[in-house]
Amino acid sequence: MLRLLCCLVLVSYTAAQSCGGTFTASSGTVASPNYPNSYGNDLNCEYVFPANGQLLQITFNAFLLEAASSWTGSCYDTVTVYDGGNRVGAYCGSQSPGTITTRSEVRIVFTSDYSVTTSGFSASYSRGGEIITTTTVAPPTYAPGSCGTPAIQPRSSEMLRYDQAEGRIVNGDDATPHSWPWQVSLQTSTGWHYCGGSIVNNEWVVTAAHCDPSISGDYVILGEHNKGGGTEPIQSVRISKKICHQQYNSNTIDYDICLLKLATPAQFNTNVHPVCMAASGDDASFPAGMSCYTSGWGKTSASSSTTPDILQQAMIPLISTSSCQNAWGSVNTITDRMICAGADGATSCMGDSGGPLVCQKDGAWNLVGVVSWGSSQCSTSTPAVYARVTNLRQWLDSTMANN
Repeated sequence: MLRLLCCLVLVSYTAAQSCGGTFTASSGTVASPNYPNSYGNDLNCEYVFPANGQLLQITFNAFLLEAASSWTGSCYDTVTVYDGGNRVGAYCGSQSPGTITTRSEVRIVFTSDYSVTTSGFSASYSRGGEIITTTTVAPPTYAPGSCGTPAIQPRSSEMLRYDQAEGRIVNGDDATPHSWPWQVSLQTSTGWHYCGGSIVNNEWVVTAAHCDPSISGDYVILGEHNKGGGTEPIQSVRISKKICHQQYNSNTIDYDICLLKLATPAQFNTNVHPVCMAASGDDASFPAGMSCYTSGWGKTSASSSTTPDILQQAMIPLISTSSCQNAWGSVNTITDRMICAGADGATSCMGDSGGPLVCQKDGAWNLVGVVSWGSSQCSTSTPAVYARVTNLRQWLDSTMANN
């Protein structure tokens, strides 16, 4: 199919094969340097498509860059798409960006490293036309304090979590798109997802201290469901402050919690909405045996070389501290800052770190735990351990109030 696409778009790319540029015509084509032959090494090309007050559509007709690292999942050669200043996504291998339709300026940045090169990409663009509104339903509005109430209801995982043929978060299932609207993805500048997090208000995100995001280079991605799709209206936000608990211990993984202040406030909508935080000391509302949910883009098994594009969820029961300590024995100590869940056919895995463990109280979802640590094999019969929000809530509140 790729060969056919290459043949179909071999119309003259002579004028489009330079390293980037600004494209203002009503329609045209662009391509990576030397397309359809291999592009060069150490490129940094920027293709700019001004809005010009018109509807702009960009379609990638062919796409083949060097594949991502099988070890880290990060790209060596990358096409990064920005729509109106928002980073849509970063792409490599044969994972092409979807069709882009917007009234904003689009920037496409193409970079290559010092080694392997391939045929690259070709794309066509056009201006004009109309955006057709297909619904008259007004977007939902959220009153202050309405945390934990997603506009799109999550689906139950109770039956699916036992299906051993469906390897998910591990043994979870695809979440309903945007049903966990507080879920964020922490990503490097190349678009590599490495940790999750939870929106608690329009300025702050909670994650795990061991994720240790970079203020200078990383992004908080809000409103994402399919991190491989490239067409979602995500919010890509830089980090202005990172405040991890001063007592975090990387040896015992105690006090594994961190607050990230967003450089620009989150814009709440159907896809982006805060979670409630469990109240300080309110452990009675979240007893052992209670069914709760965890979500994330972590590995579907310890041996996986990649992470799923679609947000995964799993329903897991809370476990008492004593039962959790018995399961881990003398290997690790379960402290008062930790809460355990799982050991019932599903669990969190690498890449889920920092993400939410939520339980319902009075009709609203409460952040009870932050994905912290667990079995190195992501065993579904061993409890996973989360930072306990009921114990750390006072620190969270005072830190946000003072910063």
